[in-house]
This record gives sequence, structure tokens and C-alpha cells, in this order.
Amino acid sequence: MTKQTAGRRSNRRRLFASVDLHSMQGREDLVSLTRSGYAGVRLAGHFAMPEMGDRELVSLIALLRDARGVGLRVAWSGDCGALEVGCLRHLDPPRQSDGTFAWSARQGESLVVRRGPTFLAVEDTRHGERRRVDVDRSEPAAAVLDASRWGHTVTPAEAASLQALALHDLVFRSGDHGVGIAVRQGVWCV
Repeated sequence: MTKQTAGRRSNRRRLFASVDLHSMQGREDLVSLTRSGYAGVRLAGHFAMPEMGDRELVSLIALLRDARGVGLRVAWSGDCGALEVGCLRHLDPPRQSDGTFAWSARQGESLVVRRGPTFLAVEDTRHGERRRVDVDRSEPAAAVLDASRWGHTVTPAEAASLQALALHDLVFRSGDHGVGIAVRQGVWCV
């Protein structure tokens, strides 16, 4: 590779794709952007999270999670209002209307899940020291934590099982919709 080619590739990796939340259908769309050389996505519009519909809000959180999982940054604008966002500190925050970020992540904070044959292993460093939570894959809650669909509607069986995940701040719920917020790592696309 020549120096000029390396320079072009380096510049291309800094590019952010401008996208609409509704145009993104899932993790596969983000993988395609990563393979095309994008460093991140810039979401169009301003998201007033407390005013969003349940499915749309959960889809937004899933997009943030999956973008982080494939190595993309997300630049977006939004307001959280009274919405509890402490569990989302490992994801890219929105820039609020006053120019500040809605939450700040300290260096090294992460929440990742790795798949085992019979369990999901979650490692969490968001609250200081590392803690590990294992979730049995036969539990209904594991389907939410492992799900890659955006805007997942929580079933009654999953709702009862999600209480344990909620105690560990591993799930984001809005109405009848929920998403596991641990970033799935171990499969990098670039």
C-alpha cells in the first residue's frame, strides 16, 4: 500500500454516514457501513426521548448498542428529560439542545455480552470494578439479552424473567418493548 492510498483510507475511516433512524433496519445495515469504511453514523433529527413511542425509543437504544458492537460511533442530537439513562453510559450520548452531552462515559466503562453454548456471559465495568453476570440461555430473559431485533415486543414469559436483568441494569424497557443493552463483542467486521 502506498502512502497516498494509506492516507485516503485513513480519511475514509473518519467519515460518518448521515442516516435516518427509520431507514436503518438492523445490525446488518451497520455492518454494511463498517465494511464500506465508515467510522460512524450521524442520525438525522433531534430525538426527544420521553416523547418517542415505545418501539421507536427501544429501536434507538438498539441502534446505539449495535453500532458500538460493530465499531461505529453514533453522533446524534436529543434530550432525555426525566428518562433514567444511567444504565446507558457505555453507549454514545446525544448532544442536547444546549450543546452539552446528556451523559458522559468514563474511560474504560463497558457492558459486553459473549455467547457460550448454554449461557450468556455479561461483563460490566460501568460502576467501577468488573462484575460478571451469567444468564442461562434456557431462560426467557436470555432471548431479550441475546436478541438482535430492534423494537422487540416483550412476551409475558420474558416480562417475568426480565426482572433479574433489570436489577443488574442489563435491559432497557419502554412499555411492552425491551432490548438488552449489553454490546455483543467478539465478532468484528473490519
